[in-house]
Amino acid sequence: MFDNKKEVSKIIENFINYLVCIKNYSINTAKAYLSDLILFSSFIKKYKDIPLEIKDFNIFVFLQIKESDIIAFLVYSNYSKNNCPYTRQRRITAIKAFYKYILGLHPVINKINPTENLPQIKKDERLPKYLKLKQAKQIQTVFSKENTKFPERNNAIITLFLSTGIRLSELINIDINDINFDDNSITIFGKNSKERIVYFSSYCKEKLFEYLNTRVENDNRALFINRWGKRVGVNAVENICERAYKLLGINNNGYTVHTLRHTSASIMYIYVANDVLLVKEFLGHASLASTQIYTHLNNNKLREAVDKNPLNNYERKRGK
Repeated sequence: MFDNKKEVSKIIENFINYLVCIKNYSINTAKAYLSDLILFSSFIKKYKDIPLEIKDFNIFVFLQIKESDIIAFLVYSNYSKNNCPYTRQRRITAIKAFYKYILGLHPVINKINPTENLPQIKKDERLPKYLKLKQAKQIQTVFSKENTKFPERNNAIITLFLSTGIRLSELINIDINDINFDDNSITIFGKNSKERIVYFSSYCKEKLFEYLNTRVENDNRALFINRWGKRVGVNAVENICERAYKLLGINNNGYTVHTLRHTSASIMYIYVANDVLLVKEFLGHASLASTQIYTHLNNNKLREAVDKNPLNNYERKRGK
């Protein structure tokens, strides 16, 4: 039976858990959707003059929302919050997914979905930020015993990002047993639990060995661990990257962890192979939206591209 006593926070919590546990959404996407729905609830309370605290909203509050109310929220997002088209489109996507979820809880509810005819917002083409080749080389050795207790681990994290182009969520979930040092490969479980193989350079292999030689032996199978022997988390890796940018003197450029992924892909495309299909495979993307081409490249081609990357053998080329 439909429970009309659920609080909004509980409904949203259930929805977020559904996205992560059932739909295999990434934690970052789920957090973004959560933020969008909280903002939406706050707006609706004021806009509709609802005499309830947000935490006391029941599901029927959302069932009374009309398409015009959601459009008003998007206008608010545009002018009051100064959100870019990308953010506004993500909010539409979040609200659509939420309504699909709550209306699907009990199919007997005969309710029109207010998000059904919402238009797509045209997104601006935004060039991703990425490091210059010189900066990408320097940042791989930016940590030392003078500025951190874990220089080998931190440098290995940065180098692995740049060598493979993997996502933050993928990096923190790597186990030692996922790595095959014989052919410099890692089994990665990406978005939607999709499994793929990524290859790392011989230089990255050296950095990983340097780290593993300092890693405290314990029963934790995680590749990267913190001072307590636990798997490193999202915040820890974000802090490591922010610290790296600061040590390099480029911390005021809006760079994030994802910048390393963009840098890896950009260097691969510019200096190694002017091939968008190879970069697509390298990053683990499901498709090329511009051409709708689906392909699978030979793993040897990926391995060769990684070996030719100018970030490979960086220190040895400097005479080390």
